[in-house]
Amino acid sequence: MSHPWYETYFGADYLSIYRLADTAAQLAMLERLLAPYAGGRILDLPCGHGRHSVPLAQRGFQMVGLDLSPVFLDVARGAARQAHLPPRFARADMRVMPIADASCDAAICMFTSLGYFDSDAQHRGVLCEFSRVVKPGGGLVLDLANIDAVRRQPPTSHWTKDGVEVHSRYSFDEASRRATTYRQVTFADGRTAEYDGSVRLFEAAEIEPMLHTSGWAIIEQQGSYAGGPVVPEQPRRILVCRRQRQELL
Repeated sequence: MSHPWYETYFGADYLSIYRLADTAAQLAMLERLLAPYAGGRILDLPCGHGRHSVPLAQRGFQMVGLDLSPVFLDVARGAARQAHLPPRFARADMRVMPIADASCDAAICMFTSLGYFDSDAQHRGVLCEFSRVVKPGGGLVLDLANIDAVRRQPPTSHWTKDGVEVHSRYSFDEASRRATTYRQVTFADGRTAEYDGSVRLFEAAEIEPMLHTSGWAIIEQQGSYAGGPVVPEQPRRILVCRRQRQELL
């Protein structure tokens, strides 16, 4: 039985392959959007290797990070120790968060991390879990790819990072709304590897009602980490949400 792609995709190789050039802009955006919750508990899920949690904790936020990847969690804990911060990281599946009800003031879900699973029922379940653990009136920053921008994306790309050469092939299926990537990687020592990923992307008319029925009200949207409207030329659909006080529908 094969494992889901995301169980093997996010490991040590990932850190060598990806450029992650937008981290500074993402942090500036998060610091602004999370300012109303300063002093409160902020959940970062999935937290990856701590590239948001650790700098935000250094800036005074009480961060808690969850991720499925043991490799990423080890890196995140190491970064926290190096920064003289408590390593508040744990392994978890997004669909079942080991966090008490209404114990967080806000949550962040960055870099197109909603959409990994096979069904929208599971994606809605993730949003319901965020609703469960965030206090009424609390916030959620949901960072998604702009599906219209993805439709315009070239089918192939190539880059080199620190001697690692990456050839990427991409396709988008309109029926399933899934973007699939295949990456062939050659490392500096000559080793080669191949990686596949598949992410469900969302039209506005799909994600907005899903958020509403999961207990979230959308209070702001922006098309990039620097701001601006969500238009086809902008790469992101960043939704700033508030936890509604009524029960889930």
